[in-house]
Amino acid sequence: MRKTILSVLAAGAVLLAQKPAEKQELKGQGSDRKAAIEAVAYIDKDQMKAVVGQDPGESIVVVKVTFTPAQGEKINLMRDDFLLRSDRDGQKSRPLEPSQIAGTSVMVISSRGGTQGTGMSEERRVPWGVPGIPGGSPTGAPPMGLPMPGQSPNVGSATADTSEAQASIEERAAKTNPLLEALKAKILPEGELEKPVSGLLYFQIDGKLRPKDLELIYRKAPPRISVRFVAPKKKK
Repeated sequence: MRKTILSVLAAGAVLLAQKPAEKQELKGQGSDRKAAIEAVAYIDKDQMKAVVGQDPGESIVVVKVTFTPAQGEKINLMRDDFLLRSDRDGQKSRPLEPSQIAGTSVMVISSRGGTQGTGMSEERRVPWGVPGIPGGSPTGAPPMGLPMPGQSPNVGSATADTSEAQASIEERAAKTNPLLEALKAKILPEGELEKPVSGLLYFQIDGKLRPKDLELIYRKAPPRISVRFVAPKKKK
């Protein structure tokens, strides 16, 4: 009987030792006379997946922001007024829109043969507005050298009058992109406010991150509000 109890206790100790340490939230806060900001940064992939509901992908940092205007203040909150920077290598990132992380648009370039062609056509699909994908543009603009939709390309060749290039935007159904819907549902709301609001901001920072390197800046106010993230002390 005693051996059985000891065996159970030993097995329990092994399971506890094998259980991965729970990741702690990286919290920070800052304020001035007009507003206060509380923020939680998520740099661990499992944490980001839990808070968003989907895996946002590589090089993404998710920050949960609670923005509280001071008593009697009315503030026009815009996501682009925030900036995340890393002291490690000086990277800076403005918040990304959900469509820039999980965009549903692609640009389709169609070229159709001229008089010497055989009537065959060629299509080339270029991602538009999806960072990290060759040919994509994080600003949402067409890749350099490609015409805007509806704009005729400038083709400087002898067969320009017999060739035609067409650009169009095709929207894939949103229901096929659960990440896009999750990002939209939880993003920090914009607009004029007098009461606290909470939501997520999505930033693109490459490389290994340390909590002490990250700084969230609200750039609209003078003075600017700076939030530094601190990992909680481990319990002894």
